[in-house]
Amino acid sequence: MKYCTRCLMPDTKFGLTFDRDGVCAACRTHERKKNALDGIDWQERGDAFEILVDEARAVRAPYYDALVPVSGGKDSLTQLHRLLERGLRVLAMNVDYGIKTDVGRKNLELVPRMGANLFIFRPDLRLHRRLVRIGFEDYGDPDLMSHVLLYAAPLHTALRFSIPLVLLGENAAFEYGGDQRVAEHDGVNERWFLHCVTNSGVDAPAISRRYGIPMENLRMYEYPGELAGSATRVRFMGSYFRWDSEEHLRIARTHGFETLPGSSEGTYRTYVGIDEKINRIHQYMKVLKLGYGRATDHACEDIRAGRLTREQARPLVRRHDLEPLSSYYVDDFLEFIGMDRERFDEVMESYRNRDVWHQGADGNWEIRGHLED
Repeated sequence: MKYCTRCLMPDTKFGLTFDRDGVCAACRTHERKKNALDGIDWQERGDAFEILVDEARAVRAPYYDALVPVSGGKDSLTQLHRLLERGLRVLAMNVDYGIKTDVGRKNLELVPRMGANLFIFRPDLRLHRRLVRIGFEDYGDPDLMSHVLLYAAPLHTALRFSIPLVLLGENAAFEYGGDQRVAEHDGVNERWFLHCVTNSGVDAPAISRRYGIPMENLRMYEYPGELAGSATRVRFMGSYFRWDSEEHLRIARTHGFETLPGSSEGTYRTYVGIDEKINRIHQYMKVLKLGYGRATDHACEDIRAGRLTREQARPLVRRHDLEPLSSYYVDDFLEFIGMDRERFDEVMESYRNRDVWHQGADGNWEIRGHLED
């Protein structure tokens, strides 16, 4: 693998491009965010956010001025904070599709205390457990359809309640160097949804056709086509405020946000991905398929923000990216989807990328050229 010459992101990341100097698109985006001369004018973006808020309030919608999808994590609590402090009536929607952790439940309870109504949407688990297993076995991603539901269900809800504004977090294609065709979008439309949410064209209609699941059972997993002709606007908070995990953590803590006493399995951070368990399986499968995991994602963010040097980040990535899955995550996941450990190990191993991994004479697997320039 080859790595960005500024951060530690490898060229196996889907959609990531590198320039002639070997610098990845995410690092170039960060340069734009802090370059006052020819970069992003954050004062102008902040003013645009105030206009967006005023316009949502002026609609005088019957129930709510805005909807915020919330996990109980630091980012969604910050989205909520920025609307509530401006006096909007907010519906916070949690899509509870998996296995909540104790700290995740506690942090979600902060939402109504902050002043928003909290709607918890729990999908039909007979169906959703099947979709999680399909994603795991057939596509190498247990979060495949959960991720789609996380985006689609709040959009359907906003339309049904005639809510004028949906505030999401960041445009991942812009922040992390994904698909450049949609990296400059300031909000969600069908093009962005198909490129950034569905995985390799695996959307609700595709699942319906392949597995014989009636589409009427998958409507909440489908992009709502009527959104384009509606008064509901879907925007990213990251289009108006500089995306900064540490700043979001500071804001969330003012409302009582709890972190872990030690690092989270798979990364050195104590405050990311702590609310739900299945995502840990998703992140480890990314290591098997692409040779990097959450620790790399977080280290690259911290390198760009100047909180770590590239050399300081290397040992953190080596230690945490390859940290094996513990029974704390695996046992609950197996119970959730009704699978035994032998089949789980078989599926995991089937997704190991032999172009990325090398098995030594001792039988141990190693990533080829791991963190070498």
